[in-house]
Amino acid sequence: MGGERLSRLLAEPGKLPAGGMRRLVDSGFYAVRSVPSTPSLTPAAHATHVTGASPRDTGIVGNSLLDFSKPFGTRRTGFDTPLRAETLCEAARRQGKRIGVMAYPHAAGTPPSGCASFGMSWTSGTISPARVAKIAAGEWEAAAAPAAALGGVPRSFSPARLASLRFPPTAHTLAVTAIDSTDDGRINYDRLVVRPEVGEERTVRAGDWFPVEVRGANGRAGSWCKLISLAPDLSTAVVYVGAISEADVFPREFRRDVDARAGFWPGRADYRQFGPDSGHVEDYVAQSERLTTFLADAALAAAERSDWDLLFLYFSEVDAIEHHFLLVDPRQRGFTPERAARFASLIDGAFASADSVIARIQRALTPRDALFVTADHGMTPLRLEVYPDEILREAGFVKAAGRESFDPSSDVVAPATSGLAHVYVNPSAPPGTLDRVERLFSDFRVAGESPWDRIVRRAAAGDLTLDAPESGDLILLSKPGIALSAHMDAGVTSGPAEEYGGHGYRAAYRELDATFLAAGPGVPHGHVEEISSVTIAARMAAALGIEPPRRAQRLPLPSAAWTH
Repeated sequence: MGGERLSRLLAEPGKLPAGGMRRLVDSGFYAVRSVPSTPSLTPAAHATHVTGASPRDTGIVGNSLLDFSKPFGTRRTGFDTPLRAETLCEAARRQGKRIGVMAYPHAAGTPPSGCASFGMSWTSGTISPARVAKIAAGEWEAAAAPAAALGGVPRSFSPARLASLRFPPTAHTLAVTAIDSTDDGRINYDRLVVRPEVGEERTVRAGDWFPVEVRGANGRAGSWCKLISLAPDLSTAVVYVGAISEADVFPREFRRDVDARAGFWPGRADYRQFGPDSGHVEDYVAQSERLTTFLADAALAAAERSDWDLLFLYFSEVDAIEHHFLLVDPRQRGFTPERAARFASLIDGAFASADSVIARIQRALTPRDALFVTADHGMTPLRLEVYPDEILREAGFVKAAGRESFDPSSDVVAPATSGLAHVYVNPSAPPGTLDRVERLFSDFRVAGESPWDRIVRRAAAGDLTLDAPESGDLILLSKPGIALSAHMDAGVTSGPAEEYGGHGYRAAYRELDATFLAAGPGVPHGHVEEISSVTIAARMAAALGIEPPRRAQRLPLPSAAWTH
């Protein structure tokens, strides 16, 4: 959530109608810009938020890092890389506080340290992947007319026909019955009656979304599907079959609360199927809003408990919408003023949705509670991608084992995400390899332009706080607008950016700044232009009345702390 965009929306009447963030600004403390650490990537930024320490001390120096415990070239994500600094959750637990964590990256420590007594993990995997399914004419068979259900099921004026949809690789299925609801003397199938394994049947038309609940391993699980088209003669039916997902909630009694209040985890919006080039961005927005509603409902189930002193909540969708719809630069792929205006309205809508969630949470809190709203980074428009591993492969340093995987005998690998790549040299590589690789990247050009903001060796990266053992031997930071990707296609070292928005660059650009708001007991009233995100943990610790995490940056005297 970029600070500059939020500042503009707060100034425009009607843009944030729920008033959640406006109330925080008016009653508490507001920093227009919260300057993130370098790199301005989600796992690194959240690690800094919850520890008060820089990437040098947390060890979270990027999204995609080398896993030193496995064969050379094996990557791990910054979300799964163990933290080397105490978190606010751990510090609070050590000082006798009770904590809940709802999907917030690194909040409970990585791996989870047990500091949270209840919570929910972020669900990134699926039980069955999303796909588009086609039911051909020969797959329908005779069926009894569907029984009435809540809301009523229309009579079928043509013989009802039955088919099923599968959710591979599982054994879950969905029974669908085609009916003709028009008494016009013609075969004219226009609706499906869907019967999930769990819950009631419902009737859908082409264009309708519908939930399909299945029996989960530990609680509610399911998929959101859409009937895309239905031929009147049943020559074809096309259904978007959403991924089956199940939330990971603990302990069991809280799982029951979340299941009852929020339902099953609906999954993330499907960029491949409903992204900016699909012609169906309204479906992307519908999926995104569904996830936001689920996260908000689950958050309220947590907030209304009485057994917490510190509660971490996480909402993802402003970031997701901006990644896929930040079309503002005429140099970006597919730019037109009309398209840019439409996509801008989607981003504004995501901010308004976040504002509505904040308003809901405010209503659930008591006068004794303080609310902190933080963001991890802003966003910059992308126009170009560069592929560091393909540059290395062409020069003979990388041996590919797939489009994004490496042979362990490679001399060098360069896991890349957004504006950052860490270049790791194999200990078995010939002497002088790092020198040759540094020259290779320094000399690289795209249409005569260098894509690099900084090329720096780990030992010299102290000013970026990236002189950490987890960093690459060489660190590549691209210029804003240029993304670094892990793709390896023979002979292709650059191309148009796939996504429209990105981050992960050096924290020296205003568009990458996040925002910060807080209100409640222990929070002074004030409005400043800028704070450093490394101070957030100490600010929250002060409001909670505890000492900050052991490696957190300390604030000056309380009267001055909030303008630091």
